[in-house]
Amino acid sequence: MIDDKVYSLSKIELFSGLTSAELAELAEDFQWENYVQGSEIIKQGQEEHVFYILIKGKADIMIRKEGQGVKRVRSLDKGETFGEFSLLDGKPAATTILCIEECQVLAMDSEGFARMLLRWPKLYQTFIGRLTQNLNEANLILSEAKYKEILRSALQLNQYKDKFYGLWGGRRTTAEVERKLEELSNPQGHLLLTGERGTGRQMMAWYVHQRQSGVEAPFVVVSGRRFDQQWRDLIMEPAGQEAPSAVANSNLFDIAEGGTLMIKEINLISPHTQLLLAQAINAQKKCFVIGSLNSEPDELERIIIPELRKSFAHTYEITPLRKRKRDIPILAQGFLEKLAQKNQRKVPKLNQEATQLLLSHHYQQGNVTELIQVIERAFHITEHDVIGLEQIFFGPTAEQNGHTINLLSWPTFKRILQKGTMIGWLRGAAVALFIGLVLLLLFNPQVAVSTKIFALVWGLWWPALALISPFLGRLWCTVCPFSTIMDFVQKRVHKNRGIPEFIIKYDYLLVSFLFLMIFWVEVITDMRFNPSYTAILLVGIQVSAILIAVLYPRHTWCRHFCPLGGFIGTASVGSMLEIRADASVCLNKCTTFECYVGTENAAGCPMSQHLPFLDNNLDCKLCFNCVRNCPNGSVQVNLRLAGREVWHLVRVNQGYVVFIGVMLGILGPLNYFSSSEILGATTSWKALFSLSYWGAGITGGILAWMIAKPFKTKAASLRVKLVFAFTPLVLAGHIMYQVAYIPGIHSLFLGLGYKVQSGLQSFYIPATVIVQGIATIFGLLLTGITIALVLLRTKEKPAVRLKA
Repeated sequence: MIDDKVYSLSKIELFSGLTSAELAELAEDFQWENYVQGSEIIKQGQEEHVFYILIKGKADIMIRKEGQGVKRVRSLDKGETFGEFSLLDGKPAATTILCIEECQVLAMDSEGFARMLLRWPKLYQTFIGRLTQNLNEANLILSEAKYKEILRSALQLNQYKDKFYGLWGGRRTTAEVERKLEELSNPQGHLLLTGERGTGRQMMAWYVHQRQSGVEAPFVVVSGRRFDQQWRDLIMEPAGQEAPSAVANSNLFDIAEGGTLMIKEINLISPHTQLLLAQAINAQKKCFVIGSLNSEPDELERIIIPELRKSFAHTYEITPLRKRKRDIPILAQGFLEKLAQKNQRKVPKLNQEATQLLLSHHYQQGNVTELIQVIERAFHITEHDVIGLEQIFFGPTAEQNGHTINLLSWPTFKRILQKGTMIGWLRGAAVALFIGLVLLLLFNPQVAVSTKIFALVWGLWWPALALISPFLGRLWCTVCPFSTIMDFVQKRVHKNRGIPEFIIKYDYLLVSFLFLMIFWVEVITDMRFNPSYTAILLVGIQVSAILIAVLYPRHTWCRHFCPLGGFIGTASVGSMLEIRADASVCLNKCTTFECYVGTENAAGCPMSQHLPFLDNNLDCKLCFNCVRNCPNGSVQVNLRLAGREVWHLVRVNQGYVVFIGVMLGILGPLNYFSSSEILGATTSWKALFSLSYWGAGITGGILAWMIAKPFKTKAASLRVKLVFAFTPLVLAGHIMYQVAYIPGIHSLFLGLGYKVQSGLQSFYIPATVIVQGIATIFGLLLTGITIALVLLRTKEKPAVRLKA
C-alpha cells in the first residue's frame, strides 16, 4: 500500500517538488480512507482536524446558514485538498464535505501536517500560494474577518518568534537598541531595516511591533523573493468594481490591520511592483510597514526605486557581529542561560579556549544566527557543565568532493554494520589474542620465539599498518584491543572529568613525543629481539590507556595521546574508505544529535566528532557507531579515490604537520643505525643514535611548523596541505625501515641471468632491496602527484575561516 500512496502523492501538484525518497517518507504519515456515497468526510463545526487529499470520486463543499438551510458552494475533484484551513487557524470546521460518489482519500492527522511543514520548508511557499488561490473562493462563503484570520495564520507559519532570544549584546549595544525601540514606539512613518543576513532584522521588527501594537496584534511576514507572483494582486484594491466583494477588499494591509506588515528582502521585488507597493504604503493607514534588506544604507537609492525609498521615514542599520565582537561572550552565555531554563538544566559555562575560538570567528555565514546555531549545538551535545573546544563546530558542513560509492547501499553490508554483532566478535577475538600474546611473552617467551609468533608481531604487524592504513583508513582502530579493553574498564569505572585544554590544544605534541619515545626505546633496548620488553611495552600502553579512560570521557587516549593512532590517522587522511554524512539531512531533520550523543544501541562518537562537520579521516576510528545511531539514514560509508582528501583539507588538526615532520626527520637515523655494520663499528652507538634521533625528530617537527605555520582557527592553508602531501613519502620511508624485520625476508633473493659467450651469467637482488625500491618509487610518485594536485586545486581558492 505504501507504493500506492507514493504513486498517488506523485500526481499531486502540491508535492511536485519532492523527490521519490521524500514522497516515500511523506507517505508514511498518510492513511487510506474510503467513504460511501452520501457520507460526510468533514462535518461543519467539528473540532477534530485532518488534512485530506481526494484520490478517487467527487465531493461537494456544503455550508449550513441559519434560516437558509444547507447550500452547495462548489465541487471537489480528484487531486484537490481540503481540511487545511481548520488545521491552520485551529477553529471548528466552517463547511461540510459531502461525498456525491464513492470516495477514496489520503488522510493526515494534525501531527503529521505539522511535521510535513517542518520537514519540508520548501513546501511553505507552494502551500501558501495554493492557500491564496483557494481563499479567493473560500471567501465567498466566509466573512472578511474569517478570511483575514485564515490567511494571517498561513503567513505566520513563516514566523520564528519562538526562536527569538531577545538578546542584543553588551550594555552599550543593548542601550542603543533600546533607544531605537523607544524612538519607534510612536513613529511618524514606516521603518526600513538594513543589515547582513542573520544580524537580527526580523527580531528587531518583532520587538518594534511589540512596542507599537502589542503581542496579540497581527505580525505578518512576507518575502520579497516571490512577492511578484504571490502578493502583487493583494497590494491594492482593484479599480472599477461597483460592489467589491469581501475578497477584493482584503489586501495585505487588511490582513495586517492593527499590527505590522514586514516585507523581507524588499529589494528583490521588481521595480514596477515596487512602485505599486510605494503607492499602496502611502495610501494606507491600517498597519505599520517594516521593510528589510541586506545592504548598506548608502546603497539604498541604487537597489530600490526612489518612490519606495521615500515611503520609509526611518532607517536603521544592524551592525554585523564581526564588528562588535565584545558582544559575543555576552550573547553566547545569554543563549546558554535561556536554553538551560527551557530544558531545566544547569547553565553550562564557556571555558576560555572556547570563548577565544568564538571571538576568532568572523561569522560571515550568518552573524548572530550562526552564533545561535553553534551555541545550541554545543549546549545539546555537551556532557559537562563546561563547554570546550570539542563542542564548538563552526560554519558550513562538510561537502562531498568528487564521486564516491556508498557501501551502505548494499543491504547485507548495511545490516551487518547496523547490527554490530560481527564487529563485537572481531573485537573480542582481538582482545583474546592480545591477552594470550602478552601472557605468552611474559611467562613462556621461549615458545613465543620458537613458534615465530614473536617475530610475526614485529615483522608483520607494523609493516601491515603502514601498508593498509593509506587504503582502508583506521581499520585497525575498529578492532584495536587496547581500545576495547580501555572501553570495557571505562564503562565500569570513570571520573568523567573535563579534558584539560592544554591536552586538546597541544595533543599533536603529546602524540609526537610518545611516538618518538616508543621508537627510541625500541631501538635502545633491542625490543624486537626481547619478548619480555615487548610485553612490558604492550602492558604499559594498555595501562596508560585505561588511566586516561578512567579520568577523561570517551576515547581521549585514542584522539589525544595514542602514538599508534596518530601514525594510522595520518596515513588514513588520503585513504579510500571514509565515513561521511548527508549534511542536508542532518541540518533539516536532526535535532537530537544521536551521532554525537549516542543511543541505547551504541555510544556516541568516541572521538567526539559531530558527523555533519567530519571532512577528514584523521580522527575517525571507523567504529561505525554513527551508522547504528543515526535515525535518519544520513550516514554514508564511502569508497573514494585514494589521496583526494589531502587537497580538500579544511578542518584537519593542523598541528599534525609537526607529527609528519617528526616522522620524516627520524627516518635518517632509524635506517642508518639499523645496519649491523654501524652497530658493530662503535661501542657508543646508543649515545650517537640518541643524539641524532632526537635531534632529527625535533628539528623535523620545528621545520614543519615553520613551513606550514598552522593556525587552528583557520581552514587548512596551502602550506598545511603541502606538508600533508608528504605523507606518502613518510609512509614509504617507514615501510623501508620495517621491511627489514619481516621474518625470512633476508633469505629471499630475486635471481636474474643472461647468456654470454663464456656461459650463463647470473646475479641476485635481495628481496629487501626490491621492496624498499618499490616503496621509494611509489612514495616519491604519490607525493609528487599529491603536491601537484594541491597546487592545482588551491590556486584559485581564497582562504576561509575554520569551520570545524
